[in-house]
Amino acid sequence: MKKLLIRLKKLPKFQWLVISVIVATFFTYYGVTSYINSGNEEPRWMVCNPKKDDRKPLYLMFHNTNKYEWKYKKRKWVKSINKYSREVIPTIEMYEDKSFFEESRIRWKLRPIYQSDNYYVFYQRTGGVAMFKGVAADKMIAQHIIMNRGDLSLLYYENEWIKNKFRKRKYDDEEIEKLFKEVEKFVLPYEDILLSNGKTLTASRSLDLFQCKEVSSIKPKI
Repeated sequence: MKKLLIRLKKLPKFQWLVISVIVATFFTYYGVTSYINSGNEEPRWMVCNPKKDDRKPLYLMFHNTNKYEWKYKKRKWVKSINKYSREVIPTIEMYEDKSFFEESRIRWKLRPIYQSDNYYVFYQRTGGVAMFKGVAADKMIAQHIIMNRGDLSLLYYENEWIKNKFRKRKYDDEEIEKLFKEVEKFVLPYEDILLSNGKTLTASRSLDLFQCKEVSSIKPKI
């Protein structure tokens, strides 16, 4: 060991420089790589303000995680019992009311139906279920939450592209950019959906723009 130290001390300055660069590169690469591949990350909280005055702000939690099933009795998110649904994926929780982040409530995460280096598209379905006997159910609607990963602008896109009715909207970055341009102009309240039987459905839709900003946390009682 002493002989090794003596040899190292006798190395020229240039060789010391080369060794230093190699060591720094090693630790930087493996340090960063291990962080990126660590799986679950800490949640990121956001407040999304509407561009229109008639909309409420949205409170959002973005989280890369493999725990996206809410266990009400345990008051926590858990992994799915399905072994094929345990990969780490981007998810969001999104509410107009901050109190929905309380652990005493039933909560749900939205999962992506499209993602690229520039955008996420998250999906959920609302309506279609009668809450009380004798009361008509609300109309079933799909919500596509489109987020720009760079500037955190968000499109709140309600439509009738409902997955369990075999209506799958095709997305790519170019299509999403068209929607972002459209929302800055006049948005038609309807669109055509080509059905699997070859017929065309003239369906309702709405498109609203929000601007999100990251905050340290969202506490329901603030």
